[in-house]
Amino acid sequence: MKRILAIALTGALFLTTSCNQEKMVTSITSPSGTNSVAFNLSDDGAPYYLVKHQNATVIDTSSLGFEFKEKPVLKNGLKIVATSQNTLNETWKMPWGEQLEVINHYNEMVVALEETAAPNRKITLYFRAYDDGVAFRYEFPEQENWSEALITEEHTQFNLTGDHTTWWIPGDWDIYEHLYSTTKFTEINALEKANHENLASTYIPENAVNTPVSMRTEDGLHLSFHEASLVDYSGMTLQVDAENLSMTSNLVGSENRDYKVKRSLPFYTPWRTIQIADTAGDLIASNLIVNLNEPNKLDDISWFKPTKYTGIWWEMHLGKSTWDYGMTQDMGTWTNDGNPHGKHGATTENAKAYIDFSAENNIGGLLVEGWNTGWEHWIGFEDREGVFDFVTQYPDYDLEEVVRYGKQKGVELIMHHETSAATETYEKQQDTAYALMQRLGIHSVKTGYVGKILPRGEYHHGQYMVNQYNNAVIKAATYQVAINAHEPIKATGLRRTYPNTISREGLRGQEFNAWASDGGNPPEHLPIVAFTRMLAGPVD
Repeated sequence: MKRILAIALTGALFLTTSCNQEKMVTSITSPSGTNSVAFNLSDDGAPYYLVKHQNATVIDTSSLGFEFKEKPVLKNGLKIVATSQNTLNETWKMPWGEQLEVINHYNEMVVALEETAAPNRKITLYFRAYDDGVAFRYEFPEQENWSEALITEEHTQFNLTGDHTTWWIPGDWDIYEHLYSTTKFTEINALEKANHENLASTYIPENAVNTPVSMRTEDGLHLSFHEASLVDYSGMTLQVDAENLSMTSNLVGSENRDYKVKRSLPFYTPWRTIQIADTAGDLIASNLIVNLNEPNKLDDISWFKPTKYTGIWWEMHLGKSTWDYGMTQDMGTWTNDGNPHGKHGATTENAKAYIDFSAENNIGGLLVEGWNTGWEHWIGFEDREGVFDFVTQYPDYDLEEVVRYGKQKGVELIMHHETSAATETYEKQQDTAYALMQRLGIHSVKTGYVGKILPRGEYHHGQYMVNQYNNAVIKAATYQVAINAHEPIKATGLRRTYPNTISREGLRGQEFNAWASDGGNPPEHLPIVAFTRMLAGPVD
């Protein structure tokens, strides 16, 4: 799957602690010399970095650090104990996606730091310079007297060089379903978007933006800020300091604990990424995000093929049919002695009609929503655990017959698992649900997490849910199932590592054109999405 073109490594350069700190300036330049990153420590041992493009500063001197529960901050009093530089030039193959082969060529700088005073904690920084941008992440290495990090905040700073034109959505801890605003950086006001009447679940605690957030300088340079390889960590928003033209990482938290990330040492944080492009189109051509992820862990995934699909979905949004079949309040018997209310959309007959249309129009898939029991009580109820059953169909829907008919017509069924954000229910049923799909030859599922997360107090983009989404993908792979997640955590390039991570929703999509009181999506919305949200990965 992977063809290595060239690997060149330079030996580690160990710097003694007695050297003058001013002589310890370290820097790295991208393979063609386009972009560079410089790192150093201030007089009081505070780490900072600076980014240049074509020798012009694009990210000014920016600080780095962390706050912890029950431990001192880690943002000064440090010394450099070792540095090394590495180069990698490889070409790897995408199992599906924008192109067959992807070049991954970067120069890397590794800087090992240690506190000058007790408890002498250690932290290592990895900087990578690509021709299409730069990235860096932190490592908390194994060390004495520190086995677990309870991170209350990460202080990664991005100091801008001007009041750039910015395309942004607010730093919402629950959704990405906001219209993009186009303003100067100093005009960002995310808090104006809080409690939006069209949004079912939203929480915006700070004047922050979600990533990717893209900008254009007065000179026409394009920048986009995001993160890559978000694993067992909290999602990052960027808090806006308009007065100082600065953004600082603001991690998504939880109401259930007084820290935002809990990790056992050793561990790596996600990559903090800055895509840098002379034109807007070059942002789209960038492979920075996927390149920063680990290689494919699934090997052959020929069982999955991307396709267009139709869906028993839009008619529900238009009010022509319903997701629910029609049950009594006790959820134990059917209304009218087993007869539905007459508007249920996911019937065998309707599914076959969609399959016929798909086959006639060379569309390879059919998504059926509302096929399984539980839709009568899926939203608006405080206790939604145990509501959905992901293997039991409604009486007017024959799952196996629909699958058989679809195969006969060359149309593959796409499963639907709406969890109503009841995570424990879905966890308990995943193996059974994925096994059913595998038995029937169904290789993709659209998952959904509408509503407030259960357990209460968790948010869609916090560490708890990051792990929920990623663990579902890993488990689904063992059953040859690919996941298209709705109400998801943002894409961060993990489709390289787990190629059964296919498109995600994570944006204000088509359904808003059916019922949004503000008139739906304006024409400019989707073009902006191409240069913002879609830089993270495919959308549905």
